[in-house]
Amino acid sequence: MAPGVARYTILAFGLSSFTAGLGSLLRPSDALASLDLPAAALPAANGNALAAVAMGVYYTLAVAQDNRPFFLATVPMRLVSAIVFWRQGWAGVAAWEGGGAALTLLALAWDARQEKGKRA
Repeated sequence: MAPGVARYTILAFGLSSFTAGLGSLLRPSDALASLDLPAAALPAANGNALAAVAMGVYYTLAVAQDNRPFFLATVPMRLVSAIVFWRQGWAGVAAWEGGGAALTLLALAWDARQEKGKRA
């Protein structure tokens, strides 16, 4: 069976999360500036960056395992994240989260339809 489309959406999010987290850890002042945060927010920003690196690792692991229940489980949490980020004024981050969640859900539906067609 060929890899499903949903795997690629999760891989894209995982790699971008890992890259963004690593970038924030390596250049924390740039991370603070990009989110319009004061220097006092550095400890929280570093914690967030470390969590992004970890998220990138486990999303990539889920892709390697073709863990579709995990792919589906990410959708509601990413939608909640999009709402929280939007309310914070981080429209770009909110769009990435919400758009990625919607794309993953559509890809999962596409994959299910393709598999159903192969069985018929």
